Amino acid sequence: MSHYTTETYQMKRSILTYAGKISEGIAKDQRKFTADMIYGILASHSCILSRIADVLLEDIEKRNTVDRLSRKLAEGIPCEVEQNHLNMIQETIDSDEGVFVDDSEAIKPYGMKFESLGIVRDGSAIVPRLEKGYYVTEVTALTRGSRQPVSLFSKIHSSHERDYISANAITYEALRRAFEVAPNATYVFDRGYDMNDLFTFMYRHNKQFIVRLTEKRNIWWKGKWYKATTLRDSHKGKLKTNVMFDGVPTDCYISCINVQITESRRPLRLVLVYGLGATPMMFATNRVIKSKDDAIRVIRIYFSRWRIEEYFRFKKQHFEFEDFRVRSLASINALNRFVSYAIAFLALLSMKRDDHELKRAILRRANPLREKVSFLLYRLGLGVIRVLGHAYTGIRAWFHIGRPKYIQLVFDFMRDT
Repeated sequence: MSHYTTETYQMKRSILTYAGKISEGIAKDQRKFTADMIYGILASHSCILSRIADVLLEDIEKRNTVDRLSRKLAEGIPCEVEQNHLNMIQETIDSDEGVFVDDSEAIKPYGMKFESLGIVRDGSAIVPRLEKGYYVTEVTALTRGSRQPVSLFSKIHSSHERDYISANAITYEALRRAFEVAPNATYVFDRGYDMNDLFTFMYRHNKQFIVRLTEKRNIWWKGKWYKATTLRDSHKGKLKTNVMFDGVPTDCYISCINVQITESRRPLRLVLVYGLGATPMMFATNRVIKSKDDAIRVIRIYFSRWRIEEYFRFKKQHFEFEDFRVRSLASINALNRFVSYAIAFLALLSMKRDDHELKRAILRRANPLREKVSFLLYRLGLGVIRVLGHAYTGIRAWFHIGRPKYIQLVFDFMRDT
């Protein structure tokens, strides 16, 4: 038996409770706007303001709702909201799983009026090419138990901005913010971050890291400089293990060498992985490796970074992120943050017990073909849409607008003439 009214009520209450927590301490109109955006993005599975206005079901003309949302986005998001979000996330993430840093892009090939629209490399194309768009720098962590990604930092930027310094400056800004939330985590970087400045930055802040190395890297070993590929090709994997690679359990072999990597020659561990593809992989880490389990732990933390790539895909496919219509960079970044808050709500929902009433209802509405999946956000997002699809009203009635002012009683006496 279906109880659509009860499930819809519980779903609205859960979303508004979450929105209330992250908007605590700000003005009432901003709290209402925060709730409107998070609810609208989840219910419409879109970041397009006209579709958000459709599900808010306000008793005014749709264009007035869109104008209000657009005007509020241009004002930006109060810093209290971001801090409340990070405080909430800090209590739920599992630092032992690693914190993942990566760049993506928002492609706007036909954009003409977007502020500071730059040229980026479209990595999602079959043949990578340059397109108009923005870069997106993201830092994510995984929730405890459910291991779903949540954003610690997300910023859209372009080299065409006034006073723009560099993409590396944005990366270091992101890392400083993440250090406050996950100070003891291991930070994971792909090959694009193999640069001496990053190693120096991480050492200066005394943080653990795993960086996948490029073939151009030079390494100091036994009193001499070597090409990383020379060391890679002169060793064989001594430790056999099994890891998930491209979704399939795969045997691989690992070697670990004590090396130095920058001019400061700080000690690092070079982890070589053979058997996963045609070319062996090379990782540099300052994590302590004293046993086989320590070495295996390093590569398993790194391979968990597929979740941030899936996070980007989910953001673009489920919430139509690349189709945003707001034009100013401040509005685009505010919209980006609201999408991140909506995804964080789904990630927190994934942490509920399997017998949690609302979670079970959402998963049942999603009509899954398989009971267990590693990336649960797609299923939760679809279930939320279908639950809220039975709503006949928006969320305006959930906000107390206060007691109406008294209106003076006036009698209109008509005289016969």
